[in-house]
Amino acid sequence: MKVKELKKLGFQNAVEILEQENDTITTYEILTEFAKNCIDNDNIFLAIHILKAIWEDTTIGETNYYSYDYTCGTCDTPKPITTIEDLEEFCED
Repeated sequence: MKVKELKKLGFQNAVEILEQENDTITTYEILTEFAKNCIDNDNIFLAIHILKAIWEDTTIGETNYYSYDYTCGTCDTPKPITTIEDLEEFCED
């Protein structure tokens, strides 16, 4: 998707499309479920890392979407996606 198309779609439509196309866009529900699975598998440090990022998110309640690369573990920190501008990094030029 190009940035120009993104702005025409509006936030909700664009994020839903990009979520399907990009593995690093995730939802609050999937992210918290991942943290629960980390706890169940004794990967406590990663669970704390994920939950701390959610806890410190000042936009909580304003968004249901986050950017997080599950393959990077603690090398990546979940970031809230709340605006069209947050989605631009997932688009082609």
